[in-house]
Amino acid sequence: MGLSSTKSSLTNAEYSLTLSSPNDFYRSLSTIQGEFHLNVRKKLRIEKEIRIDLIGQLIESKKYAARSKRISSQINNNNNNNNNNIFLTYSCQLLTSHENGTARTIKQQTVTYPFRIPLGSNLPPSCEFKEFSIAYYLEVYHDGRLLPNTHKEITLAPPTPQITVPIPCKVTGSNDITMICSLQKSFYSGRDCPLVPISISLTNPKQKQIKAVTAQLMQTVSLNGIKSENEIFTAVLNEIAENTKENELNAKCEVVLPANLLTTFVPNQNGQPDNVPSVAITYEFRMTAQMKGATTPNIRLSVPIGIE
Repeated sequence: MGLSSTKSSLTNAEYSLTLSSPNDFYRSLSTIQGEFHLNVRKKLRIEKEIRIDLIGQLIESKKYAARSKRISSQINNNNNNNNNNIFLTYSCQLLTSHENGTARTIKQQTVTYPFRIPLGSNLPPSCEFKEFSIAYYLEVYHDGRLLPNTHKEITLAPPTPQITVPIPCKVTGSNDITMICSLQKSFYSGRDCPLVPISISLTNPKQKQIKAVTAQLMQTVSLNGIKSENEIFTAVLNEIAENTKENELNAKCEVVLPANLLTTFVPNQNGQPDNVPSVAITYEFRMTAQMKGATTPNIRLSVPIGIE
């Protein structure tokens, strides 16, 4: 792993790598399947093997790596000295030399080698943040040399989201204002720009002036226990009238999620191999009723993002 591309006898051949999945992503416990196509124009000599490698790589920014090392002494030793850490290499042989160790020679023919690479149960998903990234890709090697133009990105997605009934969240703040918020679905697509309906019930017994109700979407990301928060947006819920003093208020509001939000992922810590980075990605709405001179405490409403 990590060898530079150099000329080999495959310079006298044409080759390509294709994947057979109908999707552009893979989930844990699934199998990456595809074919390596080889067209030998003259002669191909194989001293050792032709193989395909699935590689998983953690890429940390220097600033984040230094912060992680300073805050936590439990981060893997391999992560302390290298900002581009290979945590997974799965090698799949496509073609080997003869059993007695002599070289194999292939002359002027076209051949296809299928391959299957099983995925584990708790690999972190493909992701890209300013602090770090997780990347997966396939590369093909001939007798230890990396073949040019065989690098193929692979997207790993979390398991299929579970369908559940969201539980309403309730909070009572200053001036006895009570706010109850709930979602209709247990997950939303990270690829579309879906409307997210939010049911809001406000009880305002002292009829204090409520200037506005806002929904702030927050993304929380952690790598090996070191957390970062990113604000995606803050929206004023226009379905609720400004400066209202109503005693009882019930509204159904809609918020549009941005497209291509990375999917929610919470690892199973009991099944996490030591060398695999522990990555978690979660989202929540922080709902706030802004009053004249005060605010209610935030309601933290979990928003799972998934791929169907």
